[in-house]
Amino acid sequence: QTKAYLEKVSKRSRRDYERTMLLVADMVTKKGDRIGDRSVKSITPVSADKIYDRIVAGPRGLRPRQGEKVVGLCARAWSVVRRLYPEVFDRDVPNPWRGVTKNRRTKAIKPAATREQVYTFANAAISAGYPEPGAAAVICFEWLQRPENVLAGYIRWTDYRGREAPTAIRIFHHKTGAIVLHPLEDGDGTLFYADAESVLAKLPRRGVSMILHETRDKTAEGTPRLNKLYSASGMAKLVRRIRDAAGLPSTFTLDACRHGGMTELEEAE
Repeated sequence: QTKAYLEKVSKRSRRDYERTMLLVADMVTKKGDRIGDRSVKSITPVSADKIYDRIVAGPRGLRPRQGEKVVGLCARAWSVVRRLYPEVFDRDVPNPWRGVTKNRRTKAIKPAATREQVYTFANAAISAGYPEPGAAAVICFEWLQRPENVLAGYIRWTDYRGREAPTAIRIFHHKTGAIVLHPLEDGDGTLFYADAESVLAKLPRRGVSMILHETRDKTAEGTPRLNKLYSASGMAKLVRRIRDAAGLPSTFTLDACRHGGMTELEEAE
């Protein structure tokens, strides 16, 4: 309920944060009570170590990543709430979550789609009659947009070669709030993103947002609603179907497209 949480944690991320909180709060002790029902003063550094160990052990095998998330989130929560309500904490006990020794783990390498894979997918999507996932893949790769922002409608037709900037695309960076005009061509008219723009040229203009699909749903007045944002699960299913038909690896996702674009930039220095 703190300002630190409500302003710093996006609504999209809150479900995962709260699921992590409940891993701790709903843990049952040997005495049969919930950790969440105990006084905050009862959580000592030794308690925090034991909670971490139980989280990592898990009911179905080791889960070190969950343990890391619990420690990071609880350490931040203790710091924020202690500042606001110091009287409910023990003055002589430091933040019990600071200094928890975490298990070593091998971090998975995030998949990165190549340029060839991205455009193979985009062309396959267009041929299958689904230009929207193809365009989404290209937008994630070329302009490093997060898939959730693309699906949420942040990339709009009014931002692409608009009246005020006919040779640029306006990119909104969701985390920083910055809006950047990214050039699409140089002064001589040479296109920087000819392949990407050829994909966007095949994308129907269903509304203000670029990535929309038709639906047979009707409004309250009974008129057809012709444009609708994709759900994350709906788009993921569509991407898998097109990816498999195109013979692309199972690691190909919209997130892998974004990571692939970042990898290409890094390798190009």
